[in-house]
Amino acid sequence: MTAAGRLTVRGALLLAAIGTACEPAAPGPEALAHPREMELPAPGFVRPDPTAAQHGLDNGLTAYVVEDHTVPLVTLTAIVGAGRASDSRQGSAETLAAILRTRGPATRSAGDFRAALGRMVADYSVSQSAEETTIELNVPSEDWPEALGLLADLVMSPGIGDAEVRAAAASLGGSTPGSGGGGQGTRAYDGSLDSAVALFARHLYEGHPFGRAPSPVELRTLNATAVRSFHAATFVPGNVALAVGGDVDAQAVRAALDGAFGPWESRPVPARTDFPPVSSDGERQILTYPVDALQAWLVLGHELPVVPLEEEAALHVMNYVLGGGHFDTRLFRATRDERGLTNDDSGFLEPGVRGPGSYTFRTYGRPEVVPLLLHLTLAEIDRIRSEPVTAEELSVAKGALADGEYTLGFRDGPATAATFAREWLRFGSHDRSATYPERIRAVTADQVLLAAGRYLDPDRLDLVLVGPLSRVRDAVSLEGEPPLESFGTVAN
Repeated sequence: MTAAGRLTVRGALLLAAIGTACEPAAPGPEALAHPREMELPAPGFVRPDPTAAQHGLDNGLTAYVVEDHTVPLVTLTAIVGAGRASDSRQGSAETLAAILRTRGPATRSAGDFRAALGRMVADYSVSQSAEETTIELNVPSEDWPEALGLLADLVMSPGIGDAEVRAAAASLGGSTPGSGGGGQGTRAYDGSLDSAVALFARHLYEGHPFGRAPSPVELRTLNATAVRSFHAATFVPGNVALAVGGDVDAQAVRAALDGAFGPWESRPVPARTDFPPVSSDGERQILTYPVDALQAWLVLGHELPVVPLEEEAALHVMNYVLGGGHFDTRLFRATRDERGLTNDDSGFLEPGVRGPGSYTFRTYGRPEVVPLLLHLTLAEIDRIRSEPVTAEELSVAKGALADGEYTLGFRDGPATAATFAREWLRFGSHDRSATYPERIRAVTADQVLLAAGRYLDPDRLDLVLVGPLSRVRDAVSLEGEPPLESFGTVAN
């Protein structure tokens, strides 16, 4: 471009900027209508039909296939109804998950397995909770047939051998004879909110099946026979749900599922265990973990019992109002909007399926404001247990949950397939997802108050504090709040 041309372009941009500056200013907040007066269209979301996506095999395996041609990707997921608390030989479940992550199926070498993932540019993960194990592959659409075959091999024939068990034990923290030591080599108390959450979970489930962790001795003595037994007893067609969603032809996927998983022998489905509640001595504790950092992290909470279906909606509405992870919760307003003490203070409902979950509140800030953060969080917990939510809070929460968060489970093909697969594996029907919006919309302020009284117990709350403890203890009271030690017994 010539110099004259550049000047012409610059002049045009300058004129455009001047014109923009001369335009009338946007209306101020006082000129904007309240959302209730905007005459917004009614939400039109309709949950997809799960029966249209469901594909059952003769051996008892259930799969869900959902086409979504938005992007040229496909997500394949296998969800198994067995996790860390499901094994009879301690460490078998964790070891199997480690073998699935690194070694792959017995039908090919470990090198071929890694090469296949690389060739497909696959995003591959294996996750495990106390109750479930999930294997997921995300691949370009042209690679879904190979990925489906690989998933079938992983589920039906993982590469379980003594060498693989020794390697997995080392990665999990157990030194095995001849392995040259091992262990994860990580520091449990590194400063972060994630570390505080992990420490709280370890404390909450101590002595419970959900908190079991194999010791180095147990890992050293584990053998391939025990891991194969766990796999054979739990990875059976009737205890697995599959999800395939994305840029695929559903008919072709169904035929491929029949070919890949049809030969899998049907075996008895293991009985689902109802796990006991978490035992609690009823005395509030402060568990402190010193870290030299510029801020401190707090996790406050207690066990969440298995929630009956008829009480689920009111609990969700209550948590949304109190600390549901958005910018207008009671906790957010009290700690951030009004005082600027933190970037976040939110509540996390993490229910179990057949055993206890947790209800935690998580926040962080400068050490000097920790006592006030704790005091304000407790004050809002007390308030939602003692006075009804307002009509405005109730209306916003119900709309956000029924017309917003609920729809995220069906936001695309992969999410829809996975939502249906997980629901079927856990409950054997789709009644919960079918009725969720109407159950949410039927919640009353009295039911919210009842849920708060039933599922929030200030006397059973424990606190994990990670950070510079001396600075927290030396904090000067900002609003007359009591010192940290007034919350409960301090345990280092």
